[in-house]
Amino acid sequence: MKKISILTIFLFIVLGIRGEVSLPPIFANDMVLQQKSNVAIWGKAIPNEKISIHVSWSKLEYSVKASEDSVWMIKIETPEASYIPQNLILKASNTIEIKNVLIGEVWYCGGQSNMEQPVKGYANQPVENSLMDILNSTNNHLRCFTVSRISSVKKLDFARGKWEIANPNTTGNFSATGYYFGRMLQHILNVPVGLLHCSWGGSWIEAWMSPQALSSFTGKKIPESEADNTIENTTPTVLYNGMLSGLIGYGMRGAIWYQGEANRMNYQEYPDLFASMHKDWIEKWNIGDFPIYFCQIAPFNYWGGETAPKYFGALLREAQVKIADRQPLTGMAVLLDAGEKDCIHPAAKNKAGERLALLALGKTYGYNKMQYKSPVFKNMIIKDGKLRLFFEDAPDGLSSFQKELDGFKVSGRDKVFYEARAQIVREKNLNFVELTCPQVNEPIAARYGFTDWFEGCLFGINGLPVSSFRTDNWDEIK
Repeated sequence: MKKISILTIFLFIVLGIRGEVSLPPIFANDMVLQQKSNVAIWGKAIPNEKISIHVSWSKLEYSVKASEDSVWMIKIETPEASYIPQNLILKASNTIEIKNVLIGEVWYCGGQSNMEQPVKGYANQPVENSLMDILNSTNNHLRCFTVSRISSVKKLDFARGKWEIANPNTTGNFSATGYYFGRMLQHILNVPVGLLHCSWGGSWIEAWMSPQALSSFTGKKIPESEADNTIENTTPTVLYNGMLSGLIGYGMRGAIWYQGEANRMNYQEYPDLFASMHKDWIEKWNIGDFPIYFCQIAPFNYWGGETAPKYFGALLREAQVKIADRQPLTGMAVLLDAGEKDCIHPAAKNKAGERLALLALGKTYGYNKMQYKSPVFKNMIIKDGKLRLFFEDAPDGLSSFQKELDGFKVSGRDKVFYEARAQIVREKNLNFVELTCPQVNEPIAARYGFTDWFEGCLFGINGLPVSSFRTDNWDEIK
């Protein structure tokens, strides 16, 4: 007679003598499944237990056997998006029915506190128009699964959380950035939208990365025991293990990301970390390539005081520009006009969510005839002691929208920057910003908004702000 393993005995105790099948919390009533896809469904059961799955939109029956380690997974073909509620019935020695399932578009929403901030706001840190937006939020076709905060050295199989349908009693607790993103997508695409919200305030990007994704980076110590998890939202891999890993494989269209404030001191390696994280997620999700659209961190006076350095935020914003420029399947929502000097959590979360939605609509869903991008600095020409700055993605030109054009600085070879006078010039179908500065006779470099705190004043005609930028690479300039 075969010996019964300790694992099997444990599973009999947990799952019941009858061998009951169990599901992660993400597979539950009110969930949204990605349309026109082969979506994975998984769970646990007694080893070799047969599980059959019936779906209301098809006559097909799907079946699978649990493996020796009790885990099972199967892929189900989903139809075109619809507002008609569906259900799934799982049968083994017990039966589970999942009700009120919608087929639509699913997006992952990750990051730190600016993704985590709920629609109702934080204490003493509001979200603009939150009460009216919450009051008018009833929408059976917009749903959010919020993952509970768990920091773990060990990779957990299931993500804890629950699905909620948008209405005045639930929306206040949704991610504000995620909500405004999802609301616009649902309205424009006219399909159900599901949000997988997984964020933790103050978290480092390294915490959301697997050991494999971090393997090529020196100085990133992977914790071996919970004693090594000294800071639960910054220790490498611990949020990947405790929160993200339980979502990996769930069918979705792509990801949105609002994070970076906590990584501004290691801005130089941030683009490589981001690229490694994205590549690793694609490999592990096993649903094909998918995009990550991200928010550029908003301006904020991190340090305070007159003598403190005020440029690491600008350097991180610059690093994010490099990601959007160099890395495939990415896009950046610029928030240079949405920051607050004394609050790291800007109230204008609608700008963050809706600008991310513009990227998704333009780059993923084919709405690419509209001007959905922020203008991007392209190159500089020196002419008659003046600097001319040219921009891409500004086919109809630039505008300050009645704001004063400030925040421009120029420097000569001495690397000393002075305030410059800026004006928007249109000349022979060229649209550029011209800078003059009486203190610099031979200017060679220019900067715009290149400081931690700055309120954007240069926009495309579409109303989207230009990112802060510099034409030099002098990191030592404070």
